[in-house]
Amino acid sequence: MATLPEYFQQLHAQVEQHTDRVALKGAAGELSYGQMWQAAGELAQQLKDRGVRRVGLCGDNSVAWVLADLACLLADVVCVPVPVFFAQNQIDHLTRRAALEAMLVSDASSSRNAQALGHGVWLQSLPVFPAAARMPEDTAKITFTSGSTGTPKGVCLSASQMTATTLALKERLKHVELERHLCILPLATLLENIAGVYLPLLMGATVTVAPLQSLGMNGSSGLSLEQLVAGIQQHQPHSMILVPELAMALVHAAEQGELKHQDFRFLAVGGGRVSPALLARAGAVELPLYEGYGLSECASVVALNVPGAARVGTVGRPLNHVEVRVDEDRRILVRGNTHLGYLGDEPVAEQDGCWLDTGDLGALDPDGFLSVNGRAKNLLITSFGRNISPEWLESELIQAVGARQAVVLGDGEVQPFALLVMAGGRPVEAVHNALARLNERLPDYARLSSVYIRHQPLT
Repeated sequence: MATLPEYFQQLHAQVEQHTDRVALKGAAGELSYGQMWQAAGELAQQLKDRGVRRVGLCGDNSVAWVLADLACLLADVVCVPVPVFFAQNQIDHLTRRAALEAMLVSDASSSRNAQALGHGVWLQSLPVFPAAARMPEDTAKITFTSGSTGTPKGVCLSASQMTATTLALKERLKHVELERHLCILPLATLLENIAGVYLPLLMGATVTVAPLQSLGMNGSSGLSLEQLVAGIQQHQPHSMILVPELAMALVHAAEQGELKHQDFRFLAVGGGRVSPALLARAGAVELPLYEGYGLSECASVVALNVPGAARVGTVGRPLNHVEVRVDEDRRILVRGNTHLGYLGDEPVAEQDGCWLDTGDLGALDPDGFLSVNGRAKNLLITSFGRNISPEWLESELIQAVGARQAVVLGDGEVQPFALLVMAGGRPVEAVHNALARLNERLPDYARLSSVYIRHQPLT
């Protein structure tokens, strides 16, 4: 028998120790550790038998999604998760760029001519794209960022890099007893994929992967707090991963007495700046909220606050699998577990002394705690953790509505908004119609929540 990848060697130890313990829970039922191991192995064999090498993974959070992901890793098939919030043009770009041979889906009704592989997973063949983009050797997963300019960028990661992050997180959280994790971010989000699935499974925990809408999540920035609270009461998780908007919502619910009988032990928050005041409010209502920091190019988490080693206003100390320093220009640099390269670009050969420029600005205090103070380039980060280049949206606005000037704002807000300077003579109704058409073709996280119109030039 071939040697198992390192992650599966670690996972098999949990399977042997907790064979009958529930590993995965979803809308369609639950699987024990033993059943999950068998199902992932059977799906991996199906992929090998069909000879596919690059597949997309599409669908809502579900047990089938996790099984398909594990099967790809086990079968040495390159997996490209498709974010549920991507617009169709972004999905088309991802499919062509990665030269996907097939798409794994957890809902056959959404795909024509899909073949059942078993365990709720279907395989849909795709047209073969002749010009496959360059992909670094050892690539196991290509995670596409939302793209600050709307065009997704593929970050290539190896199985060993993702495993290194998982094991470093396990070491950092070794004193926190986490038995139940609830995934409330899309599984195609690398942070939830690694820290919300790979990690809890190596800790012998139960991972709940309920449909996102059942938890009040709608797209990348829609939220029903009432449904989210009801989902938390139903599943009683010990841990969740949050973006700032979700953290603010939970703190508010707890302050209003709406979040009752919760059994939280660790709530991680990242993806955007977190106010120290929010962390103080969380502490006042006994929500164990801890800020962290990471990026796809480092296989997710780089630094994390944890119980007994937390400092408000920082993102915690770096994990033990990476080195972090801040240069004379205050740029945060990382080495030790950086990506293989971007899809289509030359591979990035990490060598001794090679540091990755994160593009973030920050500082390290004398005790090793890292603070992140902003971006080195002009970039908006919404409260749901989506990066947006204001220049991109401004150019789209000028072209769509014929504005003389456009300024896009909204850092830390749910959605961006804009100030337009219009030439005289164009009816307001025509402008609104053009804006509606623009919003229809933009990814949901980049749609403008409001637009303010003036006729005097900005100075």
